[in-house]
Amino acid sequence: MTEISGTDDLHQPQGVIAEAQSLAAEAFGAEESKFLIGGSTVGNLALIMTVCRPGDKILVQRNCHKSVYHGIIMARAEPIFLVPAVDLATGVAAGVRREDVERALQTHPDAKAVFLTNPTYYGMGIDLAKMAATVHRHDIPLLIDEAHGAHFGFHPAFPRSAMQSGADAAVQSTHKMASAMTMSSMLHLQGGRIDRERLYRHLAMLQSSSPSYILMASLDLARRHLALEACEEWERLLPLLDKLRERTGKLEWLEWPQLSANCVYATFDPLKLFLHLRTGQTSGFALQELMERHGIFPELADDSHVLLAASAGTTHKDLEALARLLESLSPQVEAEAERILLHGVVSSHYLRKQAVPMHEAVDRPRETIPLEQATGRIVAEMVIPYPPGIPVLVPGERMDEEGLEMLAELRRGRTRFHGVQDDRLHTIQVLR
Repeated sequence: MTEISGTDDLHQPQGVIAEAQSLAAEAFGAEESKFLIGGSTVGNLALIMTVCRPGDKILVQRNCHKSVYHGIIMARAEPIFLVPAVDLATGVAAGVRREDVERALQTHPDAKAVFLTNPTYYGMGIDLAKMAATVHRHDIPLLIDEAHGAHFGFHPAFPRSAMQSGADAAVQSTHKMASAMTMSSMLHLQGGRIDRERLYRHLAMLQSSSPSYILMASLDLARRHLALEACEEWERLLPLLDKLRERTGKLEWLEWPQLSANCVYATFDPLKLFLHLRTGQTSGFALQELMERHGIFPELADDSHVLLAASAGTTHKDLEALARLLESLSPQVEAEAERILLHGVVSSHYLRKQAVPMHEAVDRPRETIPLEQATGRIVAEMVIPYPPGIPVLVPGERMDEEGLEMLAELRRGRTRFHGVQDDRLHTIQVLR
């Protein structure tokens, strides 16, 4: 299919595509919704290039997706990084604190926008309504990468969505936690703080001039499924997930994240099965391999965590197989007195300052050296463990001993890396 009579045109919709986008806006509580056929990456790039011109500042959550960094580089903007709070129970970075955003806005009153990720890949979220109120006091837009929250707001058990919470724009990967085909995402808009005409121009530049009608149709069907059918399916699934957590929560070596008064996150997605291993007898990587041999495929793993994602299609049989596998491991692992925390992606590595602006570092002369010799050198590559696709080092940052140790540990765990020339990370590119 292509742009012939009756099929409409994504870049100038007036017929069926316009109607489908209007139905999406109604379902997701937005003033306007745009279909994205290049994934959430396209939406993130377009938003940043819309609100920022060369030299403009933008406040950015440091544990954001690589596409946000790419947008900053393309816009030649200046990122003001916001360090996320770390959940002490699991050792993973969660969301940013409102007081940190307020402090950064007071220090940088010329910032053009605040760009946050909510929820994280692990399902942790912040109180977005309060964050929106904080940002809007400075009369700038709050932009949300809501890639993993397309289902938010469609059931009382889920957190409220970014649109429901007052954000100005939200980008959702409708193909992740909803039922659209891969590469199919949406951009939702409300309010008058974003120049929409400028945004539309950037979307037209970044998206294919021959968009896939299959992908657009899958977005329309995913919207229909969320609005009319998914709630009944979740009503069946959610009690099963509660029983799984209750049943396996008795295992001393395993811990499920739980909301409490001391949490650094305010919401948690019940569809995210985030296993925290409290033992040194096995690792998340080893558990992932064992699960896959039994036909259970995690989203990601690291030294002390495994993440799985449930969906409307998850069955009692699926969860029973997972529970039995976890229970079968109990005699083989011993609970330790102290919790094992992830040594990789923790707060301290987010504190590095840019020695060279990112957009300059990517174009400067570079050389390839052994990773072990990189201490003190300025990194020329974006080092991205994938999944979840969050850069742990970006071009222009100086490698320190802690960063080197972190990368060596991730490499030992057979982590896949994006953004680097050597995907095994025996070498790394640095500025000459």
